[in-house]
Amino acid sequence: MKDYVHAARNFPWLFEAIESAMATMPDGSSGDGYRLLRGLRTSTGRPITDSEALIALNALSDLGVSKRHGARYTLDEQRWHETQQLREGVKSAIEMLADEPESTPPTAQLCVSIPPMLDPAAEHVIRGNSTDLRSAMLDVIAGAQQSLLIASPFWDAGTSEEIAKLAQKRLGSGVSVTILGRFSQDLPAPVRTGLRKIAKDPNCSVLSWFEGTGNDTQTFHFKAISADRGARAYLGSANMTVSSLRSRMELGVVLTGKVAEELDRVLRVVLTLACPISV
Repeated sequence: MKDYVHAARNFPWLFEAIESAMATMPDGSSGDGYRLLRGLRTSTGRPITDSEALIALNALSDLGVSKRHGARYTLDEQRWHETQQLREGVKSAIEMLADEPESTPPTAQLCVSIPPMLDPAAEHVIRGNSTDLRSAMLDVIAGAQQSLLIASPFWDAGTSEEIAKLAQKRLGSGVSVTILGRFSQDLPAPVRTGLRKIAKDPNCSVLSWFEGTGNDTQTFHFKAISADRGARAYLGSANMTVSSLRSRMELGVVLTGKVAEELDRVLRVVLTLACPISV
């Protein structure tokens, strides 16, 4: 029962197509999972992949509707009819729970950047349990009303340009902006160009923390954003680079409440260890 509930919650579009097809299959239909359901399509017309077919068959095996024998599955028509009300009840309960508003706002929202060409079934589950990381980061930045602190060890030209445009708008609204990185005086020209657009504003500071050599090096590796002294904050694994935000899987969280304020205080202590850099 547990496996079926989990699958039906994360793949509602998949079960709609597969259960409709199975209702017309003769009792005892048997075959390898990917062959048994080959040619089925979702309501949007997309073909169901082999991995998605196996997810559905394994979930139905949990109810005894499909019986597994190694790599082969056999459909049990009697069990199909016996579980019809149960399956409909599970789907109705899932829909009702999805419509209920949360009683209290969450203090953390999981964010994920998803690489291109990820398995569709995996992508569907991930998206159903998270929000887009890049969009969440940019939302925290764009929502700042008084102060904005952005920290990442590594930056590239594309992201520097994008962040600079958003920060420039915030500066125009009177928001103070601080950028922290592992910068050096010999910044790559494209990154320097992006940061220069905002560094000339008196309310903007560009800082670097990377000192010492070898085992005596002192620096940072976290990636974080704090808006309005921790009214909202972001903490995650993604650098401010195109590869991290668009082509690799990275994780992060958007924070509110006490933990966001604590993160802001920690970040401001780190700023006291950093040095201004000329761009």
